[in-house]
Amino acid sequence: MKLRRVPPDSIVIPEVRVTAKFDPEMWEQFQHSMKEVGAIAPIICIEVDDKLHLVDGLHRLVEAKNNGEKSVNVAVIPGDEVDVLTRNIFLDHLRGTPPVTDMITVIKELTDNYHLDSEAIAAKTGMTRDYVEKLQRLSQLTPAILAALDEGKIGVGQAAELCRLSDPVKQEAVFYQVVLYGWKTKELHDYVSSVLDVIQEVPEGKPEEVPREPVKIKCFYCEEMFDVTEIANPNTCRMCSLSFLTSIRQARAELAAEAEANKESRGG
Repeated sequence: MKLRRVPPDSIVIPEVRVTAKFDPEMWEQFQHSMKEVGAIAPIICIEVDDKLHLVDGLHRLVEAKNNGEKSVNVAVIPGDEVDVLTRNIFLDHLRGTPPVTDMITVIKELTDNYHLDSEAIAAKTGMTRDYVEKLQRLSQLTPAILAALDEGKIGVGQAAELCRLSDPVKQEAVFYQVVLYGWKTKELHDYVSSVLDVIQEVPEGKPEEVPREPVKIKCFYCEEMFDVTEIANPNTCRMCSLSFLTSIRQARAELAAEAEANKESRGG
């Protein structure tokens, strides 16, 4: 490792990288600290083709530029273009939980453009091979599910189970069931397996199997049971959901009362 003092604008910021996120309060405190004290820890870079590529310290670099600093402390570590990405994941992953979508993007870049397999990525990032392979599959998910990953509504294990469903409509239908019922990974695995059994086509040349009982889900609003393919789950805010549910119950009560009145009228 070599320490240097360089102009902030001379550091190349990779387009694909993992970047830690601050909540508004912590971001305000970070900005205040940078303005009053400056960066204590050096920014970490790797030199590739005589240019310094940022590995760790994006927020410190951005604030140094915003504060008009002419130079910043940089720790230069050995490596190449692949190491720029893998060391970035390694350092951010050690400090906590970076946005999962950032990690998915970097893993996809390493897989598609640098042709690294899961074992090589795991060795360079410090993550387990199983975890890397899950991240490699998660790019197949819909934007809504990826957003839920970053928001912490579901975990990587649950998201990997949803990847077993190739149809994005079915992915989201099952995802909303996970959110509604709070299924853990094991429960979700079993449920996805049952859905796949229902929709799986009979292989050519093999005798048709005895049909299984259809997988059914209770509708949250009308409380009737439906086949999984009949379930849709649009995003609904709490107020609209409450209004919708109240309206349905009122309508059902009115229909029941009308039916009872007609029955008594016919009996009279």
